[in-house]
Amino acid sequence: MILRHRLAARAEEIVGGLTQTDYQHVDNIDPGAGVYDCDCSGFVGLVLSHVAEACYREITPEPGHARPRAFVYYDFFAALSPGSSRGWSRVDRLTDASRGDVIAWRFPTIEIGKDTGPVLIVAKAAVIDPSDAYDIRVYDSSATPHFLDTRGDGAGQFPTGLGSEIIKFRVDDDGRPISFLFAPPASAAFRSLPIAIGRAASATN
Repeated sequence: MILRHRLAARAEEIVGGLTQTDYQHVDNIDPGAGVYDCDCSGFVGLVLSHVAEACYREITPEPGHARPRAFVYYDFFAALSPGSSRGWSRVDRLTDASRGDVIAWRFPTIEIGKDTGPVLIVAKAAVIDPSDAYDIRVYDSSATPHFLDTRGDGAGQFPTGLGSEIIKFRVDDDGRPISFLFAPPASAAFRSLPIAIGRAASATN
């Protein structure tokens, strides 16, 4: 199986077998018990370390952190070339993003103990909606539900933490993602932030 598809399969397996999940910055993870209390970077890092350890080791955490935060994924992917010969390559066009690719973006201000931006694993390729935005189903850990979210409207069995949902994106004239809409309503304003997509492709995994 292609490496990125193995990443998505592992993410799907985890999300489908939850017994407990909450969104929090300090990891409390017990795979044998189905417990996954973590944030988005904790979840993505866990999946990568299970399936593509060599790729995961390429993404160096900032000083003082045991694992990469979301903005570190963004910086790493943005610095890649589309045809990189390393364990990762960059995907520029949103419609070229495939199951198992990783999407990250960064907030303008990076602070200790606060979210630095989301990082997500693609579950399905983008489809265009009636408003000409692109819908992508992803796997992630979140404090709030998104569109068609397995966490429901925040009042489900697991209102925060791991789940699968749709996030809406807009693209520029070259098809690069430039803004996103995290949560309903669909009429809300999209937020513009730097977005990058990475594809794990190490021959050693």
